[in-house]
Amino acid sequence: MNDHIKKLASDIAEKVTLIRHDIHQHPELMYKETRTSGIIKAFLDDIGVSYKSYAGTGVAALIGNGGGRTVALRSEMDALPTNDSTGLPYASVNEGVAHACGHDGHIAILLGTAWVLKNMENKLDGQVKLIWQPAEEGGAGAQKMIDEGVLESPAPEAIFAVHGWPNLDLGNAEYRFGPAMASVDNFKITVTGKSTHGALPHSGIDPIPIAARIVDGIQHIHSRMMNPLVPSVITVGTIHGGTTENIIPDHVTMTGTIRAIDHEIRTEIPRLMERMVADTASASGGTAEFELIAGYPPTINEHRATAFARDTLTEILGEDHLSEGQNSVMGGEDFAYYLKRIPGTFLRLGVGETAPLHNSMYNFNDDAIPYGIRIMAGIAVNFLKKGLS
Repeated sequence: MNDHIKKLASDIAEKVTLIRHDIHQHPELMYKETRTSGIIKAFLDDIGVSYKSYAGTGVAALIGNGGGRTVALRSEMDALPTNDSTGLPYASVNEGVAHACGHDGHIAILLGTAWVLKNMENKLDGQVKLIWQPAEEGGAGAQKMIDEGVLESPAPEAIFAVHGWPNLDLGNAEYRFGPAMASVDNFKITVTGKSTHGALPHSGIDPIPIAARIVDGIQHIHSRMMNPLVPSVITVGTIHGGTTENIIPDHVTMTGTIRAIDHEIRTEIPRLMERMVADTASASGGTAEFELIAGYPPTINEHRATAFARDTLTEILGEDHLSEGQNSVMGGEDFAYYLKRIPGTFLRLGVGETAPLHNSMYNFNDDAIPYGIRIMAGIAVNFLKKGLS
């Protein structure tokens, strides 16, 4: 069966690669993936696969025979608000928008997987739900798809996704048990003092040094209040205060991000930050307000689904081309929302030596597409036969 899938993946690779180039050239931001959605639907129409729309631009297709198990496979659709500096013939024509995370490659992989599975439909022991999801890059498109019923009628027993991974050798893949990606929460801190002339600091309350002490203080939360064996990150990304060099301002605002791989630590860090922010400001005669902007939960791979994927990928790629990831990544992924509902796992697909993800020079390696198709189709076929033990 794996040899048959390998041949089919090779047969469709060129066609979906050209589709990837088209999508790469015309990237669209979250919830605006109208053209991309149309390309997906047209491909599915051509191969005779039925589908439904979700979350505005999202698409979910169903392939297989009624009865038996159902498994889901997922791809993202959206691009990033950044420039395309690749200089490729198919570089983005939409200024300030680029597929710098490789979602165009994931779309192509899932389209190729749909074609392979459609060609094997009479041999499938159940149904495969293929999900092309909008707004992964900050828009929580996964949650919106779930809210609109993508995990219902039929309900998949498990869900799987692959993500192109720079500096992992082409033809290789990586799995990880437990936490794979961090939660993503943002925050805003507003420090309030009392404006005065810069030559008369004693007549006011300077929020700038208060803000500096807050930045320093919140770093002690990770280094002195959290278990050092469990990763977490607090980053202040912006600081704004003042209008000119000789006036102490009334306010300083800061924004940043909090990352954690543990649910309890994710909850605890904002509580400690709120206390430290308020007390630090109060100690200098000012006030400070902490605002949490909740985002994605951590992406935690389910043990049985990960073991199943490991065993299946060993059969597909060979033991020498598969490895267990040793570290979580502190970036986030809204695939986490699916994993809160059903078992599943988030896999890393080797794309070789490339620019980093979210870099304007990043371009998904076309040579990885057949491997991605083999992985996704192989997981689907094997799952319908065996399920989770």
